[in-house]
Amino acid sequence: MATDMEKDVKRGDVIEVAIDTVAFGGNGVGRIHDLVVFVPFTVEGDRVEVEITAVRKRYLEGKTRRLSIPSPHREQPLCRYFTHCGGCQYQHIRYDHQLQIKQRQVMDTFKRIGKFSSPPVWEVIPSPRPFHYRGKADYHIYLEKDGWPVLGFMDTSGRQVIEIEHCVIVEETINQACLAYRKDLIAGRTKAIHERQTIWSDPAGEKPAEIVTDFRIPRHVTRMAKGKPFTVPYLGFFQANTFFTDRLVDYVLELSHLTGKETVVDVYCGSGLFSLFLAPHARQVFGIEIDGEAVKCARKNLADHGLGNAIFIEGNASRMIKQNFIGPKARVDVIILDPPRTGCDPALLSTVIQLKPAKVIYISCNPATQARDVRYLADHGFNLKILQPFDMFPQTAHIEVAGLLET
Repeated sequence: MATDMEKDVKRGDVIEVAIDTVAFGGNGVGRIHDLVVFVPFTVEGDRVEVEITAVRKRYLEGKTRRLSIPSPHREQPLCRYFTHCGGCQYQHIRYDHQLQIKQRQVMDTFKRIGKFSSPPVWEVIPSPRPFHYRGKADYHIYLEKDGWPVLGFMDTSGRQVIEIEHCVIVEETINQACLAYRKDLIAGRTKAIHERQTIWSDPAGEKPAEIVTDFRIPRHVTRMAKGKPFTVPYLGFFQANTFFTDRLVDYVLELSHLTGKETVVDVYCGSGLFSLFLAPHARQVFGIEIDGEAVKCARKNLADHGLGNAIFIEGNASRMIKQNFIGPKARVDVIILDPPRTGCDPALLSTVIQLKPAKVIYISCNPATQARDVRYLADHGFNLKILQPFDMFPQTAHIEVAGLLET
């Protein structure tokens, strides 16, 4: 029950607060009396004057009015849009400390949501590049009343597009391409057909990449992984951190520990990234993906790489597994799960339990939904062995985790 002092805290109050930790999502956490207050762009060790911006039933929200005592974990952000653009949350924090924060957050998430008393979280593997690492960017386009195009990212409120002339977390070839595209929009040489524009980096890192705006026919882009080209749908998915993809692939191979006799099912396989590196070490690999264009790309990549022991299936994962792998003669040794941020469909998890593979490798960019799903698998006979975080998204609150479960 709130005390009288807590009830007296109101919006607009300015109160000095010591920041104790950083919560999953990126906000610093302090306390005013017995109420938690969330303050963006702070870090433990900060002492800040906080203006209360919202009073909730169980917590407060605030913004920094003045940094009274800076934390030793602070550093100067590189980006002039930082604290206004919603893309980054951690540029004010030294990179080595970002890794410690993320490891703790994964640990806390698997304790709180997954109900694991001692989750096996390893130290975060750092990104080879803490800046200029993203190989893809989705820009928002907003036309002002006079027709002037604003090209950039959403602000921290998520309600307004901020003009971004140079982003410090995307590859430079994306910045170059974005600059050229902005000039063409202003000069009227091209028109903004959509409210969002995807721009990929140049795979060779040498020149501004081609920007595709017309999708009346399927369009594709080439990505590189371990020295091999992959064809990917222009509007499709590929690992965001161009310089970290090889390390993630190697780790999935390491966890799989294939001997050449195993059957592997790669669920949410996309354009076949993991499948095509697993195939040379397995008896058979089956990739399952609901996006038909991604499946076409996976089959093309299979042919281009000269592999014959992988099959790509288009359709709902749970349904395809039931049709093809549930039965007395069916056997699957390893399942790879790499779902979207929302996690796995409950029907898929139930099917995995029926299938009883020796290993489940679960890769996720959202530890919260991953912890939920892993808890379900653990309650049905799987043992959580490893949680290996990868900092695929430096300077942001996002974190990739590769988990290993065994029966």
